[in-house]
Amino acid sequence: MLNIPKREVRSFAAKGAFFFLLALSVVAAQPREVSGISFPEEVSVAGRELRLNGVGVVTKAIFVEVYAVGLYLEKPATDARAAISIDQAKRIVIGMKHNVSRRAFVQAVERAILLNSRSAIPTLRARLDLLEHALPALKKGDVLDFTYMPGVGTRMRCQGKELTIPGKDFADALFSVWLGPKPVNGALKRQLLGVAHK
Repeated sequence: MLNIPKREVRSFAAKGAFFFLLALSVVAAQPREVSGISFPEEVSVAGRELRLNGVGVVTKAIFVEVYAVGLYLEKPATDARAAISIDQAKRIVIGMKHNVSRRAFVQAVERAILLNSRSAIPTLRARLDLLEHALPALKKGDVLDFTYMPGVGTRMRCQGKELTIPGKDFADALFSVWLGPKPVNGALKRQLLGVAHK
């Protein structure tokens, strides 16, 4: 039997534990993939670190995947109202799986905002019009994201275009499209909140 000093055993064990934890951190840092679209586990926005809260896919008709969605929050949330109302940085990222006309996407956003925020429409109308005019026709492979920053507003980015729309109330209405009581897709909402299997 080998006679190895206890100090060397402890040193070896400590190094092994370090490299094991390092390997775990590397695995954890790998992007999450859904329907062939990768979502990094963390993104940095103006010095704030946002973590991927959940991912899901919007389907049309039967088995036709239209786009994949990722929700990023500063703090994890499983409650939709908390995710919408908290005044912290947040982001919705949409990766297109199929072409979608500008009209179809605008109509879907407008319909969901009306269903979830109808009473606020009079104060949102001008800003919603700005967003709808800025949204392009979406093609397979395009990435569209909406990022809310406290005190700044909601920035839309897609196809090299950027637009910032002020107001926390506007961000609440927009994020309600995916997280509100009547979202575009109930299963997607649960996936974004990480409660799909609960």
